[in-house]
Amino acid sequence: MMNFMKWLYILFFLIPSLSFSFCYEPSPPWSKPSKPSVPWCVNEWNNTHTCSDWEIESYYSDIRNYNYEIESYINDLQNYLYDAEDYVRCEINSLDY
Repeated sequence: MMNFMKWLYILFFLIPSLSFSFCYEPSPPWSKPSKPSVPWCVNEWNNTHTCSDWEIESYYSDIRNYNYEIESYINDLQNYLYDAEDYVRCEINSLDY
């Protein structure tokens, strides 16, 4: 019983200090979304097109998806910033000065 209490005492005081001694370094988002290209049937110079309805709708759908990906990427960047701030605080707190 005394041996068990000794281990419990060691675990009680050692585990919290071990958990605070490691700082998790965040990684940035993998890649930036790429903007969809304008269909070949669109004349950007004259603002005209010879595209079918399907091509235009497909392009609009690609633009909507791109906008969702951009929003998600911005959220990932914001989370990376928060995680980086936490990492910096952890590293500063772990210094023995």
